[in-house]
Amino acid sequence: MSQVKRRIGFTLVELLVVIAIIGLLVALLLPAVNAAREAARRTQCLNNLKQWGISMHTYHSTYDNLPIGSRSNPRQTFVMHLWPFIEETSLASANDMDKPFYVPPGTIGGTLNGLTGKFVPTYYCPSDQGADQTVGNYQRRRGNYVVNWGNATYGQVVEPVGIAPFSHIRGDRRNPRITNFKHMTDGTSKTLMMSEVLKAWSEQDNDWRGDIQNDDGVFRFHTLLTPNTSAPDVIESGWFQPTGDPTMPAVAGAGNKQVTAARSRHPGGVEVLYCDGSGRFVNSDVDLVTWQALGSMDGAEVNDSPL
Repeated sequence: MSQVKRRIGFTLVELLVVIAIIGLLVALLLPAVNAAREAARRTQCLNNLKQWGISMHTYHSTYDNLPIGSRSNPRQTFVMHLWPFIEETSLASANDMDKPFYVPPGTIGGTLNGLTGKFVPTYYCPSDQGADQTVGNYQRRRGNYVVNWGNATYGQVVEPVGIAPFSHIRGDRRNPRITNFKHMTDGTSKTLMMSEVLKAWSEQDNDWRGDIQNDDGVFRFHTLLTPNTSAPDVIESGWFQPTGDPTMPAVAGAGNKQVTAARSRHPGGVEVLYCDGSGRFVNSDVDLVTWQALGSMDGAEVNDSPL
């Protein structure tokens, strides 16, 4: 009697079951993979902030004070003052600190060839996908890391109760506050130095968000608003482009009423840098009183937060 040969293989039903199982496993694994990637991005973001912290402390050791937040004569922000201390010595050596950021060598019209147009990895949070300013005559790089302006608006004439490490004295842009760690009666471990903001989507010079090298730009955050708040940032009229993105709402306001919240694309909060050089993650639901106390370097506030 002849033997019947059995055909080896999968039936269509078995193949469909295997495909369904593989699909289910992929669906289960994707959130874990995405979470792992975001954790890595958060770690890189925190490392960037710590690099800024090291540069701030090195600057302080060199000059016995922190760099200015910004000034109007010549127009500059803290960024170019820290180039020598964030390992951008080539930028620092080519710069002229007597000139504003928007003329050579800071800016070369219609190009990114000026010093402010050079790509510096430490400017960027890897979780944000906002644009650099690459269109028009005044092209430059934006960034996600900004200094603490505390509980005052930009240009506020009346000094707030509790001064931030970075500000202008009585709102006068010609008179930037010069801060020493000795001024921090609150303690450096209870005073914010820097945090994150989100960069503009527009590539043109029509949105100040993340414009960290421009003294008119959003190079600062304010603790008047909690992180990632749904309340809109207040930006001078004509200098923001509505994106419809709920994570970066904005409305127009007078120049001396500008206020910008710390914002990020990290789920649930923002990375911050304290004045002692430590970095931590602060939840978006942080109590406003606690957040405002952290924005001040004065010691009058009650702050028992474990942040």
